[in-house]
Parts: sequence; structure tokens; C-alpha cells
Amino acid sequence: MKKKLFSILLAVIILFSFAGCSRAVRSSDHLEDYVYTLQYHDNFNILQLTDIHWNVNTSAKSSMNYLDKLFKEVNDHIVATQGASAKIDLVELTGDMFMLANSYHLTTFIDYFERKANEYGFYYAPIWGNHDRHSLYNPNKLARLFKNAKHCIYLEQTDDLYGRSNYVINLTEDGTGNSSVAWMIANHDSGASFSETELSVFRDYDYIRPEQTDWFISEHALAGEDVPVIAYYHIPQDENEKAWKALTEDSATFKNKFFKLEGFADNGDEKYASDFIDRAKDHNLKAAFMGHAHNVDWTFEYEGVVIGLGVKTGDELYFAHIDVNSEDEAMQAGLKSVGITENFDLIGASLVTLKSSDGSFDLEHLYYNERENGDFSVWVKW
Repeated sequence: MKKKLFSILLAVIILFSFAGCSRAVRSSDHLEDYVYTLQYHDNFNILQLTDIHWNVNTSAKSSMNYLDKLFKEVNDHIVATQGASAKIDLVELTGDMFMLANSYHLTTFIDYFERKANEYGFYYAPIWGNHDRHSLYNPNKLARLFKNAKHCIYLEQTDDLYGRSNYVINLTEDGTGNSSVAWMIANHDSGASFSETELSVFRDYDYIRPEQTDWFISEHALAGEDVPVIAYYHIPQDENEKAWKALTEDSATFKNKFFKLEGFADNGDEKYASDFIDRAKDHNLKAAFMGHAHNVDWTFEYEGVVIGLGVKTGDELYFAHIDVNSEDEAMQAGLKSVGITENFDLIGASLVTLKSSDGSFDLEHLYYNERENGDFSVWVKW
């Protein structure tokens, strides 16, 4: 009886010990734990891939063949325009990497990016999208795989912040936290609405919470108030809709380009109204790039911040077919802005090049289509 009682007491002690270990910490007290550092250089290249959507119907072989061609095209373009020593430095995976995928797709996907990271010399940084929780796997497994991958930058804390992939990449002079920060890359989880279990089928969209904005502002103060920032996340926020309204209804003058063929923003519900860009623009935010909307890569400048939808990567699920003979006004406006005179699919990638630590950068969109008579590849500069 005593032995049994001792075993029960021991089990209770262990249970409480584990509970204590998993207790959420205050993000404001552990700002350094959200920071990863890389060495900065002028012409630092960030490739954005978004909405790849590997799923149970995906042919991993054909998808990897497509990405092989895309990576080669990006690398060749960088070398041709910047010199032989230039390369892809960082790949931002801005959500919906998966959708109803299984464990095979997780390991195959990460193994593939590890091989490409070795080949081209980059690191990659994943951000959760809504469909990454629409899964046949437990999301905790994917988080562990990210954390254990050699070239993957992924930080996740048990904390008071909403979501998973809230972390920053500081680009510093020597690649450590001991030198000054030239640029900050801020990653946010904007789509954590699925349950954190296997076989999650409930779908909803989401937004960047005020406490996530508070956290960003604290991280930026830690890096330095003059440090320029680019933010990446998955779901377009309320500021996108404000800019669209200003342009279409208020006749505001905007610099805008690329294709706006479907709606985007916060679902029209007040509870989804993010304050991120409205507040972050006062803390040296230069640009914010996202994914989620497959038929959109429209990019515009809103109150000094460049806001852009990345080009959907690959042909999984739906994407836009651009027809030069279409009578659709939005499609013709997009064609006029990019100067392309033949039909193509709106798939490919986006490339940001940080020109210097003064906050200047270039943005280019790549439209890449596989074709039997020679692949279609067009770069368009913002």
C-alpha cells in the first residue's frame, strides 16, 4: 500500500514539474530569446516563397522539379545582375507550405530545403499559415522538424504571444549579437486559428494581435530605433483594405503595380482589424510582405510602407491565368503595369534585395511557368 501511495505521489510531482516547465513566459521579459542573427552585407537577397500547399495529392517529385528550376532561375538572375559572388541569402516561407499533408510530406519538404540550402548557401525561415494547421499531422511535430533542421531559422517559445512563428532575424555587421544591427526581419504568425491537433478540419482566418505588435515594437527598440525593418507574415491585414479603399473610393494617389484579381484583408469583421502596420510604420517599417491570396501579387505604398502580396509559388490548388485578350479591367491594369504581352500563369516568387543599411531595397517579381516548348520566365521590378 505504501509503495502504491509513493508511486502516486511521485507521478503527481512529475506532472506538476512538467506543468511548471511549460508555463507561458512573458515575452517582454525574454526579448533576446526571439532573436536570430545573420551577417549583413549590401545586396542581401531575400527570396519569398508562399502558398506552396503540399498535400496528400501532391507529387513530391514533380513539385521538387519545379522548385529546382525556380531556384536555378533566381540564382542565375542574381548572379547576372549582381555579380558572380552574389547569391540567395535567406528564403522566407510565408505560410501554407502544407494543406492536409502527412508526415511523409513534412520530412520530404524539409529534406528538400536542406539540400537546396546546401547547394545555394542560404538559410530558410518558415512562417505558419492557416492551412499549415489543416493537417494529418500534429503541428508540434512540424515545429520540432523545423527546430532540428540545420539551415532552418525557426524560434518558438511557450509564451504570452498569439501563435507560433513570432521571431526576428537581425542582420548584423559580424553575424552575432555583439555588433550593430543593419536590418531587422520581423516574422509574425497571422493565422493560428486551427486547433493544434491531428485531423484538424475547422477553418477560419485570423490577424496579428495588438500584443504581437507590442512585442515587435519592443524588439525593434532592442535592436535600435533607427534600424530599418521588413515584416513577413501570411494573411493580409486591415491596412491592405484601407489602401484599396483610398485608391478606388477616395481617389488617393498610390504607387501600385502587379495584379489585384481578388479581395484580401481582414474578412470585414471588426475583431480581425490588425493595428500592426498602422503602429509599426512609426518604428521604421519599410515594407510588409505576405501571401494567402493566390490570385493577387498587387503591391502598393501606404503611408510610407511598401505592402506586397508575394507571387504564389507553384501550381498546387488554384492560381490566376493571365490572358492578354481578357476584357477584365483588373487583369488589363495588371498587364499594363508589368508590360507582359503573352499569356501566363500568376505563379513564381518574389525577391527583395536590401541595397544598404539606409533602408533602401529593390523588389522584383518572378513569373515562372513550365512549358513544353521552353519555360516562361519574366522578372518585373517594382
